[in-house]
Amino acid sequence: MQLKEFSLINPKLEASLVFQAIKTVISPEVIAQELEKSNSVEKRQRKLPASLVVCLVIAMSLS
Repeated sequence: MQLKEFSLINPKLEASLVFQAIKTVISPEVIAQELEKSNSVEKRQRKLPASLVVCLVIAMSLS
């Protein structure tokens, strides 16, 4: 029996592709609704909004 060649190289995706994939699967409206349900809505505007933090956490779990 002969084994096929394989590679252990882990392809890296660009951040923009990851965020686009997350946006396709989980709409920004759903993220906003869930932030409201959890009483996590910002009272002031920040450089890193809560919705983006949610997307970052999801993206980190995919890598």
